Amino acid sequence: MNPTGRRAWLLDSSFYTVEKSMISGRSTFGERLPGGILIFSEDITSRKQIDESLSGIPGKLIEAQEQERSRISGELHDDVGQRLALLAIELQQLHDNALILPDVRSRIRELQKQTSEIAADIQSLSHELHSAKLQYLGIVGAMRGFCREFGEQQKVDVDFQTHDLPTSVSPETSLCFFRVLQEALHNSAKHSGVRHFEVRLWGTSDEIHLTVTDSGAGFDREETKESPGIGLISMEERLKLLKGTLAIDTQPKRGTTIHARVPFKEEDVPMRTAG
Repeated sequence: MNPTGRRAWLLDSSFYTVEKSMISGRSTFGERLPGGILIFSEDITSRKQIDESLSGIPGKLIEAQEQERSRISGELHDDVGQRLALLAIELQQLHDNALILPDVRSRIRELQKQTSEIAADIQSLSHELHSAKLQYLGIVGAMRGFCREFGEQQKVDVDFQTHDLPTSVSPETSLCFFRVLQEALHNSAKHSGVRHFEVRLWGTSDEIHLTVTDSGAGFDREETKESPGIGLISMEERLKLLKGTLAIDTQPKRGTTIHARVPFKEEDVPMRTAG
């Protein structure tokens, strides 16, 4: 066994992982034996392999989820969205037909309005599932656009501000923060009971930070630790993959602040830009 007691080599030059423990040797009557030390070794190779395999599961699940989001987003935009657009055109043509009675024309106008609203909702859902703005506009443009669209859709006010952010943020970090923002805003709008939210995105010397704050109902943090929701677990797992952390500052009737932070990656250019 090597001095660390962690690995043992076999004759064929391969190795297995062991866990070593030592206890003082004693007789059956409990008397300490002179110089007696018992050393126990346990082969834990399988356990280590299982732990390493399990540690990669969250990342693979999130990657699969993003691929599925992208696929569904494409189908909504290219298939359902286009069919709704054709339906709107046909309704317009029917509305303009001189043979249509006034009452029927009025009903067609209502159907046109409903079709346009459904198309807008489909487009919004498609962008939320997979935002191309992250790729073309970067994290600041994508987040600002999402906050604006979310405010219009939910009839709420979202104040987005950014400062001291790197001019270039890695795609992995950008996507992580974008998903955290989506989840945090949806939770706040659903549970806080208020209509105003603050979103702040900024950089420090070695980290990028995101906070989502409301002054609403708040909640008991200890209760959520015992049975966290899927949204909270998803945010935490995404941040863990980037060696980031998630902090929640909340109390009943005193609002909530979600604070995500991620250390810089090599791709993050440290030059700063204001929002």
